[in-house]
Amino acid sequence: MEVGVVPDGGSVADVSYPYGGSATSGADPGSQRAVPLTSAEREARVMRYREKRKNRKFEKTIRYDSRKAYAEMRPRIKGRFAKRTDTSESNDAVAHGGIFSGFGLVPTF
Repeated sequence: MEVGVVPDGGSVADVSYPYGGSATSGADPGSQRAVPLTSAEREARVMRYREKRKNRKFEKTIRYDSRKAYAEMRPRIKGRFAKRTDTSESNDAVAHGGIFSGFGLVPTF
């Protein structure tokens, strides 16, 4: 625990902070004022925003082919993953190498 000394002036603005700044500089982000931009700087920022907006992709992307292959092999009921409940299949899985043997190997692409 660190103990500090309160200055005699009584003003919080007189207190120095170990990581820089003052009591009023970073206390409230809403109190910071916007810096006016030149027209060229503003135009560059607007162009960058429009370019990024144009390149947005909302379709689904597959990042890991192995996870996709594993998910396609798993049983589903109404689109949701389900447990395997067939007794003969579960007995074969336990007898031939454990609970994960029913899913097989994940193919590599």
